[in-house]
Amino acid sequence: MSNCGSNRRRIATAFTIVELLVVVSIIGVLIAVLLPAVQSAREAARRLECTNHLKNIGLAALQHHEALLAFPPARLRAQYEYGGNACESTQPSWLVRIMPFLEESAAASQWDHYASFESHDASLREHVPESFICPARRCAADAVIPSAEFESEIVYPCGCSGLEIVTLTGGAVGDYGGNHGDYTGGSYGDVYSYWRGGNGTGVIISSRPRCESFSPINWIDKVRIKDIVDGVSNTALAGEMHIPLGRLAQYPENGPMYNGKDLPAFARIGGPGAPLARGGEDNSLPVIGFGSWHPGVCPFVLADGSVQIIGNFVETNVLRSLCRRNDEYELTYDFHY
Repeated sequence: MSNCGSNRRRIATAFTIVELLVVVSIIGVLIAVLLPAVQSAREAARRLECTNHLKNIGLAALQHHEALLAFPPARLRAQYEYGGNACESTQPSWLVRIMPFLEESAAASQWDHYASFESHDASLREHVPESFICPARRCAADAVIPSAEFESEIVYPCGCSGLEIVTLTGGAVGDYGGNHGDYTGGSYGDVYSYWRGGNGTGVIISSRPRCESFSPINWIDKVRIKDIVDGVSNTALAGEMHIPLGRLAQYPENGPMYNGKDLPAFARIGGPGAPLARGGEDNSLPVIGFGSWHPGVCPFVLADGSVQIIGNFVETNVLRSLCRRNDEYELTYDFHY
């Protein structure tokens, strides 16, 4: 019997170099075509999550208003550098006050709204709710700044400036700031005192403390829905804060968000002199403005709880109208969530 298989020649098959190069080239083209789409999808997902965080913050502030008949104060601060209502120090910022309405009751219950930021345990100062972090920038695990000393420039009401050593007590940092208004409204009649108690033109403003026995027991300047003359759907409540690339969890651009002494860490302004940043790479603007790392836009939550996506090239007078609660200017937008 003949063995047919033994008479057949076995032919080995394999890719030639040319065929392999063609396959690699095709894969490279596919990656080049698909990668921008994948990156765009990821950014869309991050922006959606970011707007959800802002919406949660807005709804929490509205629940605070319902419970306490006012929006939370950005912080406690005297109206004048010297004089009355000066019992404030570094009491916690407004972000602590909305925690009970963000399913953060356990942490909220440990904060004393009228005690200094530094007097609270480090574990509490470093607690980072997910709702306070933009996923386009970082995760909650990366949102803590350590204690340190810094040389910082201080601008005084006269417009002059000087350097001082700032001892920073570490804590959690965030990406969203309350709408403090614009540069106007200063007790000195200039642009340097908008940040004093009662001078803010926004919704989340610094308030004079109500003092008793040299300690604060309440706040005086209470912004209510009826005070938002423009209407809650035309006025920002909070937005993403401008933090340049490479400056996350760095002082002064991104200081501890619960420390009431450090206003840019949890509240911002917008309008002439404080335009929207054009992105994280924009280093030309002051620390006190709004801005995001989302391409071309910056999200805000309005005082009615809705979220608006604002283009980075919005005119500063329009941005001022968005940030002021009482200029009676009706706004229109292309994006609404």
